[in-house]
Amino acid sequence: MNDKDQLERLAAKILLKTGKKFTQQELLSRCVQFSNDKLDEFLSSVVRENRTWTKEEIHQLHEKYITDFGKGTEKLSTEVYVTKTT
Repeated sequence: MNDKDQLERLAAKILLKTGKKFTQQELLSRCVQFSNDKLDEFLSSVVRENRTWTKEEIHQLHEKYITDFGKGTEKLSTEVYVTKTT
């Protein structure tokens, strides 16, 4: 699906929910303004989508957040860690 199709779908959803009809240009302008107003959130979203973690970073996070959930779960965090990284 291309951007034009997505704008058309967005316009249709907005029309259904609000009863207001917007042109694609109006929607695009509002999206740009919204992204500008919420720039920090927008950048966080962009960075998260494009973030590639190194094995060392993953290992550091694993070590930092490893948790003991009690008897019978000794291997749980290791099993989850290995499953997520392979």
